[in-house]
Amino acid sequence: MPTPFKEEKIDGKTFYTSTVRIRRDLKWSDGKPITADDVAFSYMAPLALDPNKLGGNWPGNIDPDILNRVEKIDDYSVKFLLTELPGLAQWQYGMLQAFILPKAYWGPIVDKALKAADPVKELLAHDPAGEPVAGPWVVERWEKGAFVTHLPNKHYGLKGDTSTFYANGAFVLENKKTGIKWTTGDAKGDIKLQVVEGPYVDQLRFRILQNQNAAVLSLMKGEVDFVLNSLGLQRGFQEQLKKTPNIATVENSVNGFRYMGFNLARYPFGIKEFRQAVATLIDREYITQRVLQGVAFAQYSVVPPGNAYWFNSDVKMWGKDMTRSQRIAEAVKLLKSAGFSWEIEPQVDLEKDKVLKRGKGLIMPDGKKMPSFEFMVMTAGYDPLRYTFGLNIGTWMQEIGIPCEVVPTDFNVVLTRTDERDYDAFLLGWSLGLYPDHMHWFFHSSQAPAGGFNATQYVNPEFDKLSESFLAEPDLIKAREKAFRMQEMLAEDLPYIVLFDTPLIEAYRSDRLEYPFTKVLSGIQYFGGMTSTVNLKN
Repeated sequence: MPTPFKEEKIDGKTFYTSTVRIRRDLKWSDGKPITADDVAFSYMAPLALDPNKLGGNWPGNIDPDILNRVEKIDDYSVKFLLTELPGLAQWQYGMLQAFILPKAYWGPIVDKALKAADPVKELLAHDPAGEPVAGPWVVERWEKGAFVTHLPNKHYGLKGDTSTFYANGAFVLENKKTGIKWTTGDAKGDIKLQVVEGPYVDQLRFRILQNQNAAVLSLMKGEVDFVLNSLGLQRGFQEQLKKTPNIATVENSVNGFRYMGFNLARYPFGIKEFRQAVATLIDREYITQRVLQGVAFAQYSVVPPGNAYWFNSDVKMWGKDMTRSQRIAEAVKLLKSAGFSWEIEPQVDLEKDKVLKRGKGLIMPDGKKMPSFEFMVMTAGYDPLRYTFGLNIGTWMQEIGIPCEVVPTDFNVVLTRTDERDYDAFLLGWSLGLYPDHMHWFFHSSQAPAGGFNATQYVNPEFDKLSESFLAEPDLIKAREKAFRMQEMLAEDLPYIVLFDTPLIEAYRSDRLEYPFTKVLSGIQYFGGMTSTVNLKN
């Protein structure tokens, strides 16, 4: 547990410091203890390489703007020195969530990388085969493109950890073998759930299959026990598997969303009313309920409803409960208010809910005719739901004269082009963490340059200020209030047009596997299949 922060003067500078003690019963898979040297290295090495250049989760876990250094106090204690008091996002959900790496292995590799012309490129070129790990599994064999097999880590320090959840909200973590015990709240009354860390099997094998058809067939034949897929199983397979003996299906809420984004640095996509008009045209409920037959649900906020504490249900919902003609009329009104016009303006009959005339030749506020733009969507083979949404959105835009070409595009190509800011519009999705600091990283102007998380290049100084305040907020109640306000601002400005998501459907062999629990936000897959707590029957 970290100690409360205190203010210290060190070499004439003010720091906010906290001491973190490390469990003494943890080891790497090579049998060496995990010590303060490893912890300090795991923060100082990314700082030296620059977390922003490393990308991924590094800037959030090791924020170079406030973390000055981490010092070893003794073999099992480290001291964090920060330049300002951190908030929940920066401390509990940020730095304290960072990965700890073995210094003995990575130290020489990082030293070599720091001497290279491009340290990050040099580091990422390293093949970490044989790296000591602290998790429950070590790789035994890896046949690329075919399968990976793992054996239990015989030095896994968390084996035997018992997590007990009480009905009154209290939690107890205890390992009777090592003597570790940690509690929160007043642990008393009924036990709601108890989970004991394993692993309980002698081998773990991940097979790589071509598609979901092959995966489901292997599950039905008993060749695999669980299908690991971040998108879950398609709804059609659920009905099929429900009728198959010895297979259990699970449906969970998700912590993510699929969305449409425009390149706000390109004219006229940076005009707010243009995005609002497009959002109004999109009938999410029609697609999810009628076209997709309930396999997906409509979403409007960048915080999903499954993340209930942080979800603001009162955000602006463009077009909600409108008829087709009402949507068109409102979209035309929004575009006109921003200075758009048409060669042939769309016309509707609101009483009969009928389109009388399709729009043609949208004229931009600068007087020029809007050229056709490219709208990248997923291919039908990769994600038929996003493909379906993309086709419908394209049709609705074209109906009022917004010229676009819907282009099914390979997922990796979409990622590359959005990362390089070389695109007009796209449709992608996110899977999120519990703390909604993604709003800062996805929409803060500091992330707008190429390679940053703000792919739509949204810039709003008022939002920047609020999101910075949210990151630094240490009070849970105040953080929630700020998160709600951020959602309201984003629903108004629409740097993302949030569209939908799907309940996560998963299946496993109930004749072979026994999970301690299966109801979990974003599903069993979110925890890698829960391979360290699942038991084999018989």
